[in-house]
Amino acid sequence: MSPSSPHSAPGLAGWWSRLPFVQKLLLSFGGLFVITLLIAAATLFGLYRTQTAYAEALNQGVKLRILSDRVKVDLLQARREEKNFLLRWQTEGFDTAYANYVITHGVVLDDMRAALKDMQPLGATVAASNLETQSQFDADLTALQSNLEIYQNRFADLTDAYNRRGYDENTGLEAKVRAAARAIESTVYNQESLKDLEITLLQLRRAEKDYLTRGGQQYVDEVHVLSGTLADQLPETTLSALAQEQLRKQIVAYRDAFDAIVAVDRQAGAAEAELILAGRAIEPLAGKIETLGETLSTQKAVEAQTIASQTFLASIITIIFALAAAIILAVFVSGQMTRPLLQLTHAAGQIAGGDFSARAQVQSTDEVGQLAQTFNSMTERLGQAFEEVRRRALGVQTSAEVSRRLSAATSARQLALEVVQQLQAAFHYYYAHIYFFDEQRQNLMMTGGTGEAGAAMLAAGHAIPRGRGLVGRAAETNAPVLASDVSTVIGWLPNPLLPDTRSELAVPISIGGQVLGVVDVQQDRPGGLDESDVELLQSIAAQVAITLQNVRAYEQTRARAEVETLTNLIGQKIQRASTPEEALQTAVREVSSAFGAPRVSAVLEVKTQPQTLADSQP
Repeated sequence: MSPSSPHSAPGLAGWWSRLPFVQKLLLSFGGLFVITLLIAAATLFGLYRTQTAYAEALNQGVKLRILSDRVKVDLLQARREEKNFLLRWQTEGFDTAYANYVITHGVVLDDMRAALKDMQPLGATVAASNLETQSQFDADLTALQSNLEIYQNRFADLTDAYNRRGYDENTGLEAKVRAAARAIESTVYNQESLKDLEITLLQLRRAEKDYLTRGGQQYVDEVHVLSGTLADQLPETTLSALAQEQLRKQIVAYRDAFDAIVAVDRQAGAAEAELILAGRAIEPLAGKIETLGETLSTQKAVEAQTIASQTFLASIITIIFALAAAIILAVFVSGQMTRPLLQLTHAAGQIAGGDFSARAQVQSTDEVGQLAQTFNSMTERLGQAFEEVRRRALGVQTSAEVSRRLSAATSARQLALEVVQQLQAAFHYYYAHIYFFDEQRQNLMMTGGTGEAGAAMLAAGHAIPRGRGLVGRAAETNAPVLASDVSTVIGWLPNPLLPDTRSELAVPISIGGQVLGVVDVQQDRPGGLDESDVELLQSIAAQVAITLQNVRAYEQTRARAEVETLTNLIGQKIQRASTPEEALQTAVREVSSAFGAPRVSAVLEVKTQPQTLADSQP
């Protein structure tokens, strides 16, 4: 009968199952004592693997040094391209300087990013060599990358500012200033009666030239004062009122164009200051990592020279201690095995108390470790389920609160403001706003928005044409439009007032198949919106549609009631008149007062010819 026969196996299994756990460990480690002799051979093989590991560590040290040198060289080249552009863009022309230096500058910075990315896996080697902690090494790389982004962005801002400013009289804002000045000169110059204006204009142009060549706030102030003086001199000239008004508009256009140059110069100055600070912050960090690479290479080279003899001696000692440890561990492992179970029990108690972040800290791959992993997985799912229930409960609560507030809304704008404010307060969206169709149903007019951006767009009368962007698409299709990552969506409309938008959801406000508007929310991270937000906003949009319909019905009813009330009052006053002429005069007066008409007449036709019996004028 074979050993695996059903007759022999149950007896052996039953005998093993009746043994105490400590005896099982003693028998197991007794067998370990026998096979420890085989460990000697494996240990000798480990010599080779240990030496290989140290060789790999040595290679990592050399790699870190090469990468750090690469970062430092790239930084020097980037600073050189930066300086070349700043020194030569006016002489070579913006487009030529951009192609020669700015594009190369970007390529060099991309190479620096690639080198920094290749450095990240080497943090463990640095930490293992006690040269620096893993967290400090990662912090240095993060700081380098952050300053690198700031450096590149400020350089881009600086080049953009120079491009907008212009570099000769035919480009950019400088061209607008000169065009505005020429428009004034064409009216003022070579006219004997406008000598005072010509003198003031010459002084103004000189102040303008001083600012463009030297900079300085004193020249800005001088331009403002002289442009004001020029406008003040107009009434003293022989120019017609129409000519004076036209010239005054030209002066305002000139001053606005000049102020635009000043604003761009200030932006450029701020960008250049931040650019310098970021460049100075990168240099010491790059030098620090370069020093780490050099030190790590030297250290690993010394360690590699001594590792062979140390490893051989350590392997002999390890074999001796392994034989003794095989028996000693049998006594202690039984106690050690209970510790993970206690940790599991403690974690279960925390979860029972409502702390779903608790995890069993068991670091093993045996049955207890598998149990711990299963336990942690179950806990994570419980936490996710609890969070989903909490979010749904919050959605129900928010929906109820929206319903309560909407019931008190008496206008479309109040309705929109109540909804977006409640959504923002409950779910901490980056931004929320509501659009309603205009009377022609061609444009979606923004009616409510959150924060300063919402106030600015409301003040500007922000609107989106039907069918454009996510909002227009939702209105066109009468279906929700979800963009988990707006950078991948074709036709998405960015808004300069909302630069951090990364995901967006637009849900139509419709009733009976008719779209009345769109509620739109945005988040500042990709994937920040999902199907749960779709369900929530659909519920809110349904309530808004009903309330909007009720508000509009209420407004129409109130308007009709006001007209009827006004008609009744006028009728009562007419009935109190004693003569037809008095009745007509009363009707004319009341109609003129009610509708604000500048002139109202009542004409009575007789057989001969019409006669005006009553007339009302302001």
